[in-house]
Amino acid sequence: LSGGAWKAGMPKPQPAGRPSSGTRQGDKVVYFPTCAGRMFGADTPEAALSATVIRVLERAGYAPIVPDGVDALCCGQSFASKGLADDADRKSAELEAVLRRASEDGKYPIVLDASACSLRMKTFLAGRLPVYDLVEFAHDALLPRLMLTKKADPVLIHLNCSARRMGFEAKLTKLAKACAEQVTLPPEVKCCGFGGDRGFVVPELNAHALRKLHADIPAGCCGGYSSNQTCEIGLTAATGLPYRSIVHLLDDCSTEAARMATC
Repeated sequence: LSGGAWKAGMPKPQPAGRPSSGTRQGDKVVYFPTCAGRMFGADTPEAALSATVIRVLERAGYAPIVPDGVDALCCGQSFASKGLADDADRKSAELEAVLRRASEDGKYPIVLDASACSLRMKTFLAGRLPVYDLVEFAHDALLPRLMLTKKADPVLIHLNCSARRMGFEAKLTKLAKACAEQVTLPPEVKCCGFGGDRGFVVPELNAHALRKLHADIPAGCCGGYSSNQTCEIGLTAATGLPYRSIVHLLDDCSTEAARMATC
């Protein structure tokens, strides 16, 4: 029915209802669940991206604050990528105002869960608010607070274009190596070719960009991790392995039940 647009790696839709702030006491942090994470769900509600981010933040001693009215908010990246600069700036400005209120004028750090959106807001804000990408915040603030047990199974990581532009290769790699004994960042793969939402309508871009990936998949690998959900959809479709946000790896390796688990 979809004409082939419903890719093999397409996640389930996210159930209606906005993510809610955490319930535990701790150091306050503003968490903005980005559009893709609010649209695309998971096999269970507990495995949804926003639920996982909130769980890991709380486990690390933070009290996440999800801004009010999040369902109407967007960083503007989806407009910017279509050449709609004025609309993109309008949405970015709307989000800035909400994040400013939620963070009490920048008193608390602000975390976004998609690298493309983080880069957009970092560029737009130009230092006016303390915005962190999830990879960045997880490396700088969560790793020192989490007790992790490494997985024996090899894992893949993908440094998406926005994370690369922000210089996060070392941080993403360190996060993965804190959680897994064997980590592979395929050297021949740069851009995944999905291009935001372009891979939905021109899947050949995605397939061509990832044509060399299969040669670098280690034996026994159960899946991969990145920090952009549409990139993860394309990587899943291309490899047949589940790709998820790096926060899922942190979640798996900092829970007692997962410590003896294998795929």
